[in-house]
Amino acid sequence: MRATAERLAASLADLPVVIEQVACASGAVVVPSYGGPRPTSVVTLAGAGRRGEGEHVGWTDDAHAAFGRTLDRWDLSGGWRIATLVHALRERELDPYDRAAIEMAAIELALRQRTTTLATLAGVTPAPLRVVVSFGRVADPVAEAARLPGASLKVDVDPAWSDDVWRGLGATGRVAILDWKGGGDANAYARALAWLPDVLHEDPAEPYPTGIADHVSLDAAITEPSALDGVAPAACSLKPARMGSLLDALRTAARCERRDIAIYVGGMFEVGVGRRQLRDLASVLCPDAPNDLAPIPLAEPGTNP
Repeated sequence: MRATAERLAASLADLPVVIEQVACASGAVVVPSYGGPRPTSVVTLAGAGRRGEGEHVGWTDDAHAAFGRTLDRWDLSGGWRIATLVHALRERELDPYDRAAIEMAAIELALRQRTTTLATLAGVTPAPLRVVVSFGRVADPVAEAARLPGASLKVDVDPAWSDDVWRGLGATGRVAILDWKGGGDANAYARALAWLPDVLHEDPAEPYPTGIADHVSLDAAITEPSALDGVAPAACSLKPARMGSLLDALRTAARCERRDIAIYVGGMFEVGVGRRQLRDLASVLCPDAPNDLAPIPLAEPGTNP
């Protein structure tokens, strides 16, 4: 639906929210695909008998400790408009991950205080969500794909893969996105085009041939709406935590809507409430897209987000 993101951004910006209490819980969750314990913090904002949560995605224990100190020294209590709070977060020059966690908690609290939802404000009915399963660079991605039967895939590329690997990936019929992580060369691009001609190519290195250029998706560069100035990708990966703001992610999505640029929502190893919130967002904005929001297997059974 056209203008969904623009309508939602405007509606959220104007929402009132009352904050009476702030709490933060930090810890770590063992995530095998992360390589060990994944630090995590959840900030909880409470007011008018409701609660809202936001997940901090900082990569180190130090980042989470610093976030806790930020919350301790800044009084968030009072009545706000979401737009005013977002402006105040930016004025204080907080880290993007800090801003995103607080903003997400404030928006969730505001929605609950108003007894409404993202879908209602956007004027849409949330749809069943398509997700892709992503995995990091491995020596045998074909074998890894076989361990994920039936799943659409987002695959981190090793430019040194042989023709056999590319042929095997093409034969799965399930690869939606190739993530080049800023790498790639002419030989690798030629193999990708030969065996996977229709997939999205996330963050390939320039220069790339026409076949790749027609299917480029931007991820790492999308840190604010103006990142789309002067570029015309086929698709764009939205990550509110990287941008430091859900409102900025929505404004980026609105620019994409106006320019017929496809969007999908990506995760940043959220292991709790953050992943659920991103799925809610994707179900409103882009339910049929290759959203990188599949469950992350955790070491503790029964705790998968």
